[in-house]
Amino acid sequence: MRMGIMGAGLGGRMFVFAAGAVLAVLATAVLFAVLWGDRTAERRVAEETRVAQRLWESLMEEEAVVMQRAAADPLLVAAMDRNNGQAAAARLPLLGFSSAALVNSVGQPLISVPAPTDMRLIDERRVAQVLAQNDAYTGLVVVGGAVQHMVAAPFGETRPADRVVLALRTVQPSLTVLARVLGGSAYLVDGNGVLYDRAGALPWEDIQPSLGGGGGDHAKVHRSGRSFEVRTLRLADPAGGNTLALVVARESTLEDMATSLFDTSAILVLMTVLAASLFGLEWFFRRSLAPIHASLSALSALADGNTNVAVLGAERSDEAGRLARTVEVFRNRSRALQDAEARRGRHWLRQQSFIRKQMLRMAETLPDQGRVELLGDLDRIESVTGRGDGAGGDGAGGLAVAFEVMAERVRSQHAALDGMVVQLRASLDTKTELVELQKQFEIARRMQEAILPAGLPARPDLAAAGLLLPAAEFDGSFYDFFLADDDTLVVLLGQVSGGGLAGGFMTVTARTAVRALASAGLGPGACLTGANRLLAADNAAGLRIGLAMGVVTLRNRRFVFAGAGVPAPFLARRLGDVVDLPVAENPPLGLDAGLTVAETAFDLPVPSTLVLCGSGLLDGTNRFDVPFGRTHMGEVLSGLDDLSADSTVAAVQAALFEHAGGRTVPMARDRTCLAVRVRA
Repeated sequence: MRMGIMGAGLGGRMFVFAAGAVLAVLATAVLFAVLWGDRTAERRVAEETRVAQRLWESLMEEEAVVMQRAAADPLLVAAMDRNNGQAAAARLPLLGFSSAALVNSVGQPLISVPAPTDMRLIDERRVAQVLAQNDAYTGLVVVGGAVQHMVAAPFGETRPADRVVLALRTVQPSLTVLARVLGGSAYLVDGNGVLYDRAGALPWEDIQPSLGGGGGDHAKVHRSGRSFEVRTLRLADPAGGNTLALVVARESTLEDMATSLFDTSAILVLMTVLAASLFGLEWFFRRSLAPIHASLSALSALADGNTNVAVLGAERSDEAGRLARTVEVFRNRSRALQDAEARRGRHWLRQQSFIRKQMLRMAETLPDQGRVELLGDLDRIESVTGRGDGAGGDGAGGLAVAFEVMAERVRSQHAALDGMVVQLRASLDTKTELVELQKQFEIARRMQEAILPAGLPARPDLAAAGLLLPAAEFDGSFYDFFLADDDTLVVLLGQVSGGGLAGGFMTVTARTAVRALASAGLGPGACLTGANRLLAADNAAGLRIGLAMGVVTLRNRRFVFAGAGVPAPFLARRLGDVVDLPVAENPPLGLDAGLTVAETAFDLPVPSTLVLCGSGLLDGTNRFDVPFGRTHMGEVLSGLDDLSADSTVAAVQAALFEHAGGRTVPMARDRTCLAVRVRA
């Protein structure tokens, strides 16, 4: 960069600005290209991973269909039904199986081919599922240090079947097809990187180190001047409990070389464009600003007070000439202003001396504090108007400054007092509102805790348990259960919208009304209908009351349910078997006094577990705005290994804490749940 341009000041700054703009545009383009390239690469990797995943799943599905047909082979079925291991062993290679076994309904092996093969690959629950659904189950298992494809299907033609046939087949053909289609190598390994099977030319030892360095599911491997892209697909082995991974490696040497060549060429082109742009800008500004530099120098001298400077270029007809003529006019006016300023300065000195003498005489008549303040104002006036240097204005200007100083003092004091009064009033109002709100929430919270049931007496045929996780602010939820007689259990669950003290009183009113009507022997529909008339008559705030009531009769194993503005209950008939009860839907209570609530009756299987949930539990979201959801609730109940009321409530509570991100994370809504276990 030439020193002439940088020394010109304005020209240098203009050049720097223009160069910065060019650099910013180029940097933005480079950044966009890099981000776009990274995004394109990510999409390509994700798409290739999805292709490999879909191809593997398709191969597994085709293999599963073939295995199911082979497992139903009449000759194999007949041999195993007659416990003829020799005939079954002769038939297995023809069907593509490596081994097979026949187990009873509890998973105990009846015959294994070849003997004594340990074919206990799935537990009795999986066997029961295959028999109950009358459908085959397939999956990958690890047997004897090798990955096998397993099929479990109902045995024989009789339905329902009471036995299950298990058969294994190697996954090597599917792995070979996958490697050939993807144009590389494929491997099956466990979670620690131990190789089970492979297909393709690339040895597993060449790519294994890249997968142990925290590279995730995608990595680059460089061996002997060649590059390979390695992708890892996690596979689940629910039957054996192992974690498997499908690793696919594909050579990318030519792609990497092409990418490197393109990046190098792009950098060279970018540097060339940048250098050409900078040299072009420097030449343009030097040529354009040279005629103006002389006028700027003259203008700088005038700004320093030198009115004797010579102005060159006034005879030019372009922009530089107009600027020179303007500078010449400014110089002449500056000379006239300097002369007038000198005259005003001399006049002001005489007036300032007179004002000072008069104010000093006034100060002598004031108290000490007033004298100090007046002398302070005088010093301030003199500092503002330029004491003794002739830079101040005339006498009227000095008096105006004095009055302005005093008026400013009064205004500042009034403004400070007004601000203090406003802040004090706002603080008092805010404190009063906060205290009242805290009192309301505390009263409502105590009311909510007081109405929860203590529990049922221990008995072998019936148990109930409830859960209430309160929101950060009172939300008006409750649950209740009580014995109407030795043979009848009444359960209640509700939630009042709005919160606050009004919501707390409405919660107590709703619970009391339903309990009173239930004690009179009314059914759930009649109880909710009667309670709605009472609530709607005294609901000036327009609160929405969601309420559910159920009556369990042990004598005839009957469950009658009515709900208004609440989710449908769940019924766990046995482990892993959870269904939604098809109940009648009704709007929330408290809004329409003429509402008639419909009820639904069910015959309960014994043993079974009823689960009622509040809308705050299913619709409540976590900090990522993800609701807990009815599907998730069904998964939690299906995964239980103990359907007792206490275990069910404990599992729901653990799932809620996990969904929320911790036990102490505040939630916007109450989360309520009620479980009833009916035994034989």
